[in-house]
Parts: sequence; C-alpha cells; structure tokens
Amino acid sequence: MAEIQQSTTAPVVDVVPSDHSPDGPSPAGSTLTGETPAVSPSPGPKPSASPSPAPARKGSPRPNPHQLYKQPVPLKIFPFPSLTSNPISFLHLAFTWLSQVLSPPPAEPSVVHTAHWDHDAKTITVTDEKSMVDLWQQGFFGKGSLSRSEPNWLKREKTRLGLIRDKVSEVETNKRRAERNRAKWDRARAEQEALEQRRLEEAALEEARLEQAVVLPEPVPESLAKAPARVTLAAPVGPLELLRLPNSHIELESFASRLTPPFEESIESTEVSKYGSSSSGNDDADSNTTVSEPTPPKQAKSVRFSPTVESTEFLHNDPPSPPRSVSSSSLKPNQVDGSTLVSKDDTVSSVISDTSRQSTEIETDLVVANKEHLQLLPEEALFLAFAFGALKIVDSATQEVISPRNLLGLLRQNSYFPPRLSQHELQPDDPFLIHYAVYHHFRSLGWVPRGGIKFGVDWLLYTRGPVFDHAEYGVLVLPSYSDPYWKSVGKQAPQKSWHWLMGVNRVLSKVFKSVLLVYVDVPPPSAFLEDGSPKDGLAELLKKYCIREQLVKRWSSNRNRN
Repeated sequence: MAEIQQSTTAPVVDVVPSDHSPDGPSPAGSTLTGETPAVSPSPGPKPSASPSPAPARKGSPRPNPHQLYKQPVPLKIFPFPSLTSNPISFLHLAFTWLSQVLSPPPAEPSVVHTAHWDHDAKTITVTDEKSMVDLWQQGFFGKGSLSRSEPNWLKREKTRLGLIRDKVSEVETNKRRAERNRAKWDRARAEQEALEQRRLEEAALEEARLEQAVVLPEPVPESLAKAPARVTLAAPVGPLELLRLPNSHIELESFASRLTPPFEESIESTEVSKYGSSSSGNDDADSNTTVSEPTPPKQAKSVRFSPTVESTEFLHNDPPSPPRSVSSSSLKPNQVDGSTLVSKDDTVSSVISDTSRQSTEIETDLVVANKEHLQLLPEEALFLAFAFGALKIVDSATQEVISPRNLLGLLRQNSYFPPRLSQHELQPDDPFLIHYAVYHHFRSLGWVPRGGIKFGVDWLLYTRGPVFDHAEYGVLVLPSYSDPYWKSVGKQAPQKSWHWLMGVNRVLSKVFKSVLLVYVDVPPPSAFLEDGSPKDGLAELLKKYCIREQLVKRWSSNRNRN
C-alpha cells in the first residue's frame, strides 16, 4: 500500500529544513527563519595561468567546505545586524547603516557569467574556468562534462601526471570501490579455504571410519598364490556382511582398492650413470651406475608478431623498465687491435639516461589544457538569467546575447521531440514550463534541485548540496488539468499505474530517499499571447502554475504496526 501525506507551503525568505525522518514533513513544511546569514565572495581556486608549472609538491590543506560553499546563490548579501536590547548594539547598527548609505556596495550581481547555446547539441555550456568554479561553488549549478558532478577534470589530470598532489573525489571513490572488491574477494577466499579444510577433515574422518569398518580376508599362502586375479567374495547374506558393504561411490573405490592386491612389476630397473652414458660392452657389465631423475622436456614458447607495427605512447609518470643484469663480459672492455668495444648494456643505459633527461625537460614545460566544460540544464540556465541576471547566454552561431524572453521560447521549442519550429505551436503544458515551475519553486524555498535521471525521477532535492549530504527526496512532476477550460475540452493527464509508482518507490527506498509527487496545475491558454509568449511576463505567468506536493511512503505491516 502507499500512504499519501499532504504538505503545506508558505512563501519565506530562507529555509532551514528539519532533519529527514520516515514520518518527517515534506520539503515545504520545514523550519522557517527570516534571518539571512552574512555571505562573502567564495574563495574558489583560481585557474593556473603560468606557462611552466611548479614541480609536484604536497597540496595545500583542504579548505573548509562550509566556508568554500557558504554562498548559496551567485549573489552577495549584506544583512543588517540583529536587533537587541543592549544600547551598545544600537551604535553598531547605526555604524553599519551609515556605512551602507555612504559607501553602498556595487549592484548585484557584480559578476555576470557567460554561457553559449549550441544549436547542434541543444545544450548550454560554460567554458570559462572561473565561471565554472563560481557557478558550482555558489549554488551547485551545472555538471562537468568529463566528471560525475563537480568539474574537476583538470585537477584530476594534473594529479595523475604528478604535477600536483591532491585528493580528487573520483579517485577516492575508485579506491574505495577497489578496496571493497578486494575485501569481498578476501572474504570469499577465506570462506572457500575454510570449506576446503572442513572437507579434508571430513574425508580423513571417513577414511578412518572405513579402515575400522572394512575387514580384509586372511592372506593366502604363498604355495597357493598365483598371478594377480580378480578377488571373488561370497554373497553377503547376514546382517553383519550387509552392514560392511560400502554406502557411497567413494567407499566403493576405497573398498575395492583394499581388496585388490598390488601389482608388482617384474622388470628390474637398470641404473644409469648420471654423468655419462654407459657402454653396452661386456667389460662394463659389472660397473655400478645411478639413475638420474626424469626431467620434463623443455617446451618452446610460441611467439606471434603482428604484421603491423603500431606506435606506443608512454606517459611521463610510467615507471621505468627494470634494469637488466649485466654479464661478466660487459664488466671488462674487450680489446681488439687496440680498440675498445662498447658493450650493448652500456649503449642501452646511455639511451635510457638521455630519454629520462629529455622527459624531465618536457615535464618542466608541460601545460595541461582544460578540455572540460560546465553543462547547464535548461531550467538552471533560465533561472540564472531570469531570476538573478547572473548569466548571459550567447548564441554560438550569431554571437548575439539571447534575452530571457527569447530564451524562454527557445527552450520551450526544444523541450519537444522533435523540436517545434514555431512558437505558435507551443502549449501551456510544455514540458519545459512545467519542470521550470517546479525548479523555481524549490529553489525559492532554499532547496538545491539536481537532475534525477540516475534514480528514475525528475529531480533530486538536496538540503544544502551534493557536497554536504545525500538527496532526501526524489521528485516526480505530474501535470494537473484542474482548470474548467481543460475539463470542457476533455484534456486529461496521462494515467500512471500502481506498478510504475511502486517501482520508483522501491528504487528510491534502496537509496534511503522518499518519493515526492508534485502536481502542477496548468493554466488555460488565455494566459498566453497568440505567438505563445506570456501575456503579462514570465513572473506573472509562474504565479498561475499552482504547485501541490504529496509525500508517498510505502506501508509495511511488520514495520508500521501502530
């Protein structure tokens, strides 16, 4: 069964969500506070512009993430101090107010980042390194094209080449996975060895039991002994004879081997000299020789060479080849007609030294180019451009800045597949409009929405960001046509099955997340102009998209008895 809880929402300035619990409230029902913390520019790492990087050295101490990511949005906030009953505090309040009036801070946003719209890939990318770092550290916007989330490919590549010594999240994750797999293999090997030891002990006990249970017949006199023949036994007729019979195939083989006399070889062995072959003459017939142990024949190693020779690329951080053993002849130079012959090992060592010297010179001049860019989701790009004005998007074909109004129409057209060619074909229930309304809603409440395709949902909600904690909720966006206009035209939302809901809930429950159903009430077409653009602007249009949240939990009889 599925238990559905209704949550409430309220407009707030800042949100500090409460700890997540199985019976906890929905994201909108968190603890509210109107006090805004002081925020200063993020001390993000600056891109390296020096042509010759310094040699590899131990990285600087890792900064405190609470100081590095303390700016929730790419804006600087200067709050007034809180009011107190202490009269001295009023002096501090007056000083702060006068400083803000006499020397006001620069208008926000003080930094406007630049992104590029690609018509072929239908993506919005940021290539400037400083903008990439700022957008990630100030709100966790975007994703690195060559990384899992944070754009740290350049740092990871420098660490791999040995230019810097620092910890990278992907490298640490791979190490943990390798250690976990190694621990699993060790545990499985220990279990297998214990099982094998148990089998050997049981086999030894069974062998001892068979030795005590099986009674061999009396030995036959030598006068009656003949060539080895099959032993015939009398048919077991009594209870004792029946109990002595073998009970398994292993006991049968052991029983037969004990009853069958060993076959003695009649050919006498001839001793052969270990250090030489003996002649077949009569004079050597009385000589004593020893037999050498048989040695296995040496097998020739078959080597296949490829008909095509491919070039091999060696990295500078690869370990050198192991040194070859120097022969005794190469220790002393050979003199032939007064000239000194240089050994092959000396030539190889000189070549290796020259190569290492050249590689050292190349490393000092090595500059790693950053091949990674920050890819923004369409909802993130419009939120930064429309809500804050901290991002301008340039058309890669015309090199012109796209206004937020034109950007809205462009993203709405490309939210369909195939893309709509004209804005007149756009509808109020565009996939982009519905998802952007949900994204804007949770961003305004202080949550950090991220793409949730990894877990089969539309969005993942983080309390502060992926650096600090895991996502608490998986959001499923569902359009709702509750307006009378949609009922008159017979428009209905797509029907979902219980199997679909239970499947998503089971996936999220395995990763300790809750399912949050978000219903978006779609306004009628009268809220748009004939060309498909909003009639009163995007801000007024978003107010007409009402959002309702419902938290779904799986009810289990053995866990929810009360």
